[in-house]
Amino acid sequence: MADRKKRPENFEEIELDVAGMECVNCANSIKTYLEKLNGIHNVNVNFTSEVASVEFNPNLIEVSDIIKDIRKLGYDVIEEEDDDKIEEQKRNKLRNDRNNIILSVILTIVLMAISMSGHHGFYDLKIPANKGLAILFALTSISVFWNGKKFLAGAYNAARNLTSDMNTLISIGVMSSYIYSSVIAFNHIFHLNIYALRNSHEVYFETASMIITLILIGNYLESVLKSKTQTSIKKLKELQAKFVNIIRGGEEMFVPFKKVRQNDTVIVKSGDKIPVDGHITEGFCVIDESAMTGESIPVEKKAGDALISGTLMKNGYVKMSAFRVGKDTTLSRIISLVKEASNSKPKIQRLADKISAIFVPVVVSIAVITFIIWYLAIGKPFDESLLYAVSVLVIACPCALGLASPMAVVIGVGRAAENGILFNNVESIENIVKTDTLCLDKTGTLTTGEMEIKDINVFGDMPRDEMLKYVFSVEKYSNHPIAKSISDYSIENKIDIIENVGKITNEDGLGISGIAGDRKVSIGSRALMEKQGVAIDESKIPQGNGIQFISIDNTLAGTITFEDRIKPEAKDTVARFKEMNLGLFLISGDSEEVTKKVAGELGIENYSFRTMPEDKEKIVSRLQSEGKNVAMIGDGINDAPSLARANVGMAVGTGQDIAIESADVILVKGDLRNVIKSINISSRTVSIIKQNIFWAFFYNAITIPAAAGILAPVGITISPVMAAMFMAFSDVVTVMINSLRLKYVNIN
Repeated sequence: MADRKKRPENFEEIELDVAGMECVNCANSIKTYLEKLNGIHNVNVNFTSEVASVEFNPNLIEVSDIIKDIRKLGYDVIEEEDDDKIEEQKRNKLRNDRNNIILSVILTIVLMAISMSGHHGFYDLKIPANKGLAILFALTSISVFWNGKKFLAGAYNAARNLTSDMNTLISIGVMSSYIYSSVIAFNHIFHLNIYALRNSHEVYFETASMIITLILIGNYLESVLKSKTQTSIKKLKELQAKFVNIIRGGEEMFVPFKKVRQNDTVIVKSGDKIPVDGHITEGFCVIDESAMTGESIPVEKKAGDALISGTLMKNGYVKMSAFRVGKDTTLSRIISLVKEASNSKPKIQRLADKISAIFVPVVVSIAVITFIIWYLAIGKPFDESLLYAVSVLVIACPCALGLASPMAVVIGVGRAAENGILFNNVESIENIVKTDTLCLDKTGTLTTGEMEIKDINVFGDMPRDEMLKYVFSVEKYSNHPIAKSISDYSIENKIDIIENVGKITNEDGLGISGIAGDRKVSIGSRALMEKQGVAIDESKIPQGNGIQFISIDNTLAGTITFEDRIKPEAKDTVARFKEMNLGLFLISGDSEEVTKKVAGELGIENYSFRTMPEDKEKIVSRLQSEGKNVAMIGDGINDAPSLARANVGMAVGTGQDIAIESADVILVKGDLRNVIKSINISSRTVSIIKQNIFWAFFYNAITIPAAAGILAPVGITISPVMAAMFMAFSDVVTVMINSLRLKYVNIN
């Protein structure tokens, strides 16, 4: 990712599912500790998705050692590879947390009943004072050391590794109340007559227990809401087939999805999910591609057509040849992209992370100063001064600050994925909203790219079908819309294919060349013919646009005339771009006549024609030098340099792999309206991140002084219990719920 250091050679990367993190500072503690170990290059721990990405040298440190080190810190690592088992473990953790809360609530209610007995009109349980103190001590000990053990363990491990986190603040606050109350209780029960405590009678056992209970409830709600933010990834995983019916070695069998090999014959029946990417070799079917493309109308598929993993067969029976399998399938790559974007951090979060790293020591210092001022300077009783300090410790958890962008990013990336928009990196979310100029490729972006063959001309003695056999044999190795049109036409007209094909060369946006049989074949523009020295008899060339020239053994063999249509949504979308005050530049490798016609129909004033790949990149660079923030939208190999150069590269997902890999954003469906959606998602996500960070700063700026007692002169104080309540629900009610708004805002 853009914000990470480049991985050295011989280093590998592993993703680990980490359980037990209570806040972003927990994630920072794991990161800080692991990066100190020999053999670790870079660590990225995401609290929201509960994933640790570790780059390590396997010659210096093993994965098992990394897992042991994380567990030493008090966190668990889920080692199961099965997604269902991982989800089951997470559900079990939530269930155990819920049971822990129930016990903590019961203990707290009992403690409060005993503490309030006979006070302020409460029913008098008539428990002798010493026996009551003993019961309070015993029950609070269970609450602190059983219900609150994860906070104490986390604080201990953080201290042992010279770090601090939320557990540190909670543990200091709870143990301050617990130890102070225990000393008071022992002083009375055993008549110790400690001089410093001769005037101290109040105990705060119920305070310690209530702090733990409220924070446990807050953590639980946070975990539940956090799981809801990951629904997009879960939905994508549900599209993946668990077992696949294949034919291997002449034998039909079922194998796990991960065991399917390239070129396996896969059998798919009605109701099955398409498990891998490939081409139909036999049969006919109707496919629902809505989950991948957003297109609601089922698509008919026949032999030779491509099938995409994650789509659903509504009707039919086919055999397909597996092309992309395992982690290389379209669905697996989409899941990987969504997870990677969700796990990375935008620039806007870095300031919050720096502040979070020093936050705990600063808060502890403020708490100590608060106690000193109230006890020594103002002269308040020891217990009252202590409560002010405890309130500061409890209320000042930096969770909201750390959650500010991760929550919004996870939901924003998920919302985008549900609409067929994938982010290759999280920084593109921040950058899209800054875009003021759009550079648009023509073919496949503004036009359908479904080039219909209008006319075929043959020069010389070679029969028409013989010429097409050479053309088809070479074009089947290209994903360009022209190649697809030729392939479809050839299959429909039962054109034969030459098996011995090699030396395929994509000619820099001019066309394609290769050796079919023992003959050199080239298909492309006039410029390609001129480049290869092929003579053109102008008297034979038909008039019009969209002409592709065919040469066999450097002799002009014929021409194919194509027609391409502007996408139905293109005109309205371009009008929307103008309403958004976006500058538009049409970049095309096509002829001047075709480019001018498309630009005129869409109302785009700035355009270029017969533009080579390096020239596309130069146009983007020139616009950037003029101070423009440029987004480039394209789908072909010739768009890759300009996609990489642009501030934001947006690839049409139906395009070629190299274009997709060069882009920051992938439009799976290829619908131009998704450009508008991506800009709106970016705008809403960045806005909510800023709101969250503002709230986190504002909340701490207001509540810490209030907890320290600055408003006490006017009768407003915050007790440790109230502080726990504010802390436990601040991030849930504000940051998390504010982020969840992203799931419902209008992005059209």
